[in-house]
Amino acid sequence: MGTELLNVKRIAYCAGMDPEDYKAASFIAPDAVRVDCANYEKTYEAVVSGDCDACVLPFERSRSGMVPFVMDMFYKGDLSIIKVFKWEANNEVARYAVLSRKENDSACEEGSRFMMIFTVKNVQGSLVKAINAISSNGFNIRFLHTRPLSYEEWGYYFYTECDGDDKSAEGQKMLADLNAVCETLKFVGRYPSK
Repeated sequence: MGTELLNVKRIAYCAGMDPEDYKAASFIAPDAVRVDCANYEKTYEAVVSGDCDACVLPFERSRSGMVPFVMDMFYKGDLSIIKVFKWEANNEVARYAVLSRKENDSACEEGSRFMMIFTVKNVQGSLVKAINAISSNGFNIRFLHTRPLSYEEWGYYFYTECDGDDKSAEGQKMLADLNAVCETLKFVGRYPSK
């Protein structure tokens, strides 16, 4: 799980929020130059600007749940998740995402996962139709989180992580079915399950 997998020379991390982020970056890219950023936004922007090839950001913790600000950046930004891994420290397990400007095309195989963000109309059955579009095409939902929309009162968007190959025929049908029932649909990334 080193830089040969990620193909990165510079990886951004945020020691200003949690010193474990440095260790997580060192673990996932031991041969890369690690670039310390002051906060999660600057960590993300280091990749957007091209200063770094990738960044590591925690998006879920076993004790406190999802990291809202990071999830909001996934929703608003254009970087793609290319790897997800776990890091354990201080009796808590954190899930980290490795983000890049380019999608991971090599993860489309058995044992891969993908993450999407979508919104639905605020009418009866909309969320159920979205969930059915995923499950009826044979995909297992690993998690489903919701976050409020900053621009719409009582509006929400949903994050889902699923097992499987989104580029398969079933995956393409699932995406078409989701597009038919969702107001918006954004693909966040694909990555190996291990």
